[in-house]
Amino acid sequence: MSTTIVGAVLSLGLACYQGKAPCSLSPNINTKKLTFSIDVGSDNTIQQTRLAIGADWLEDIYNGESLKVNGRMEINTNFWRSSLQKPINKSGYIFGLAPVFRYSHQNIFTKGYFELGGGPQYLSSNIIENENKSTQFQFASILGLGFTNKLFEIGYRYLHISNANIEIPNPGTDFHSLHLAYKF
Repeated sequence: MSTTIVGAVLSLGLACYQGKAPCSLSPNINTKKLTFSIDVGSDNTIQQTRLAIGADWLEDIYNGESLKVNGRMEINTNFWRSSLQKPINKSGYIFGLAPVFRYSHQNIFTKGYFELGGGPQYLSSNIIENENKSTQFQFASILGLGFTNKLFEIGYRYLHISNANIEIPNPGTDFHSLHLAYKF
């Protein structure tokens, strides 16, 4: 997971160095074209569904002949539910905001992409299933890959939730998910 964090921080550093979103004072996001996504996945005995609305940044961070780096700001809500018989906490919600940096290969019909991101999250309870997360304030790290065209995205997303050692204990929760998105 540290590779994801380092990659997201380096992407953020490049954007800040260039004075582009998400580092600029102006949010520079395209609110006229949004992306609705649903991620469905699990972490052993926990099932989760993540819904997000995203707005792409108006400027690319990098745009080369075959590689493009851009991104979007996502607002998300996750619903999780345990399949255990008698956990301490059977279900809950996670609310958050995350910039997601996308590296895509240019192609005529589809674009393969690799994405990194992360941001603050708020848990409805500091206990997920039987694990005490210490705080309701957490961070999410996102690592994904897939394909996109003008209307749709399909891919895989790995989502890690932990409190970044703000308080101990700090057990992480990891979701492996199918990512589907529609651009409108």
